[in-house]
Amino acid sequence: MSDTNCPYCEADIDINHDGGYGYEEDRIHEQECPKCEKNFAFTTAISFDYTPRKADCLNGGDHRFRTMVAYPVEHTKLVCKDCGLEKRTVNEGFKDRQRAEADALSASTPTSAPEVAN
Repeated sequence: MSDTNCPYCEADIDINHDGGYGYEEDRIHEQECPKCEKNFAFTTAISFDYTPRKADCLNGGDHRFRTMVAYPVEHTKLVCKDCGLEKRTVNEGFKDRQRAEADALSASTPTSAPEVAN
């Protein structure tokens, strides 16, 4: 699918956006047609498309959560499929126990390497 058509020969034209050229609105841009080799002017209009969907949770209904698994596990969260609400799955007590276990493990592990005899 091309961006536009040449106003002289109707050839399909892809606008050259090198370095961001041609995106600025409220400005007249120019480009050469590769088929008829004539220069033409064009303006840019940027539009937005919106896709509505039901979100019963925004109207008193239940959220439809899905699990977004992550590592480490404390970054795992629930995300509502309809409204995008994010909710953590790991409670703080579990996270504190994990931290305490990791600290105890690192305290019992030697931090220096054994010396090697020559």
